[in-house]
Amino acid sequence: MAGGRILLDYNIDLDISGALLLAFIYSVMKIRYSETPENQKYIRFVVFAFLTAVFDIINAFCISNALTFPVLFCKINYVIYYMCQIMMAYYICSYIAGLVDLRTGNKDYKSKMLPVKIMVIFSFFSMILNVIFGFFNNFDHQNGYTHGPFFFVMFALPVCITMYSLILVILGNIVLSHLEIYIMVFFYTLVIGGVLIRTFILVNYMLDEFFVAFGALGVLFLLETPDYRKLMETMNSLEKARREAENEKNISNKYRIEAEKQRDLAQSATKAKDNFIISMSHEIRTPINAVLGMNEIIMRNETDPELKSCAESAIMSGNTLLSLINDILDLSRIESGKIELVNEKYDVASLIQDSCNIIHDRASKKKLKFYVESDRDVPSSLIGDMVRVRQVIVNMLTNAVKYTDEGSVTMKVECKCDGNKANLIVKVKDTGIGIKQEDIEKVFEKFGRAEIKRNYNVEGTGLGMPLSRDICNAMGGSIEVKSTYGEGSTFTAVFPQTIADFRPIGNMSVDNRGNASVKERYHLFEAPEARILVVDDTKVNLKLFKKLIEPSKVMVDSAISGQEALKQITLYKYDMIFMDHLMPEMDGIETFKAMEKLPQNLNKETPVIMLTANAITGMREEYLGIGFKDYLPKPVKGEKLELMIMQYLPKEKMTIIDHTESDSKK
Repeated sequence: MAGGRILLDYNIDLDISGALLLAFIYSVMKIRYSETPENQKYIRFVVFAFLTAVFDIINAFCISNALTFPVLFCKINYVIYYMCQIMMAYYICSYIAGLVDLRTGNKDYKSKMLPVKIMVIFSFFSMILNVIFGFFNNFDHQNGYTHGPFFFVMFALPVCITMYSLILVILGNIVLSHLEIYIMVFFYTLVIGGVLIRTFILVNYMLDEFFVAFGALGVLFLLETPDYRKLMETMNSLEKARREAENEKNISNKYRIEAEKQRDLAQSATKAKDNFIISMSHEIRTPINAVLGMNEIIMRNETDPELKSCAESAIMSGNTLLSLINDILDLSRIESGKIELVNEKYDVASLIQDSCNIIHDRASKKKLKFYVESDRDVPSSLIGDMVRVRQVIVNMLTNAVKYTDEGSVTMKVECKCDGNKANLIVKVKDTGIGIKQEDIEKVFEKFGRAEIKRNYNVEGTGLGMPLSRDICNAMGGSIEVKSTYGEGSTFTAVFPQTIADFRPIGNMSVDNRGNASVKERYHLFEAPEARILVVDDTKVNLKLFKKLIEPSKVMVDSAISGQEALKQITLYKYDMIFMDHLMPEMDGIETFKAMEKLPQNLNKETPVIMLTANAITGMREEYLGIGFKDYLPKPVKGEKLELMIMQYLPKEKMTIIDHTESDSKK
């Protein structure tokens, strides 16, 4: 240690984040899910992954301060860290072997795990010998931390166990579902990617455990939910019934009775999947709401540029995670036939402008030229689902920018009209790496990617283009790609729409609003005499709500349950009430209905806003139909929250803050 200070040569922020995420996963499993023989192995994997992250952090301090820390302490910590890593690999093997046994009905779990147990025992004794002889690594006060002559050999056993678990996945391909295989491939991609990045690129960043934690999160919400397990049991029953039906030559009374049973099972499966989607949306969005919101508070109040930069990076990462969650939710909705198209009148020029602004910064960072061409005869206003149309366009533009390192990306908009019907055609052309003809179909495969070795460092999960195709198909349109390998690709999407205004759009020029990021606004008003009640069963969400509107000086009361909220509304008259949906004992809808029936309620006319992480398509209409005044999905941004309050707060209690003068001085 220099000058008595503890040194740290590694960045441990991501390892800490990984440990916290793993602790969250463990809490969810313990609190929300009942422990079963099937998920015990997954829970143990999470525990050892958490311990690996913790001892990895301690190990970072040991390596950085090996000249000062007790030698025995450093050696023992490294043994524990290494064995936790081995046990983490052991339990992922155990989890996969158990999953295969569950699907096949075989009981050869012990024989599958015998090679792994031998490797674990060998690892333990080799680490004990290493403490004595130091042939892997060593700690002493003369040389600090040093690698032994066989340093790289110590990584052979974790690699062998990992490869063995991959073999189990491959052998289980026949009985495992596509989703299970995709999730395990996604998990291994994260784990191996994290190790490679830490080893060869970001040597001083301990990010492999963060990647492991994120992979474990995917396994939790996609494979380990009770709804999914119930769904798989139902789907197995349906598959068995289908095979039996194919062998039947004549329809009999017995077949009709069986068909009715299977119909009931199918309805049960659909309901289970819907519950799974809602649960997943709520469970993941709730912690993201706190992460993004708290970092927004830091961005507002922190003056240290380095800390503001860290908060900004955390917000960007959170938004990326949120985008991934939205893609997975969209995929689940489409596969279950639950995608809903909201057809409304929209301005075509705004659609083009918004799409360009979203992608402009990414193209600028790669120094790509970005062109927009629009036929002057395109109708100025159409009727359709603008949100979904924009989602497809942005996916095409994002895909083009990702796979283009130099040159340009061009978006062309045209329209073919037939009476009051029109096909809006959007083409995105790039000068990127192109696609081989035999790989074109992979572009539209879920979780698929062409030339994995060549494009392994390109970000993304492989859901964007498959989702775009499904959205186009749901609209009655199409999307296709033409590509020349090494020269670039052209994606063409066709959206059937209805013409609302036949006037042509004319010569449209896209302005440069995308050159600068939009600064989040807050402190839009002050209302010290206003009083608001917020109801949420998560304390960190209540704290975040108060922090976000703190500049407005609004008095905020909080209730952590529906019962507590019912007491509050009999004591105080509020100007607004924000209500969470999914709460234990009495949820938000039940609380709202109880409020209407409560004789002592002082807030019969108070607007009640649904503030929830349940962001499934169609929920807004459902909430408004129940009687809620409005709907605000999580994660919540300060600006949207303030604008919502300004919309319903009595005008006489508000003082609007004019930022024009202060902005001009800046």
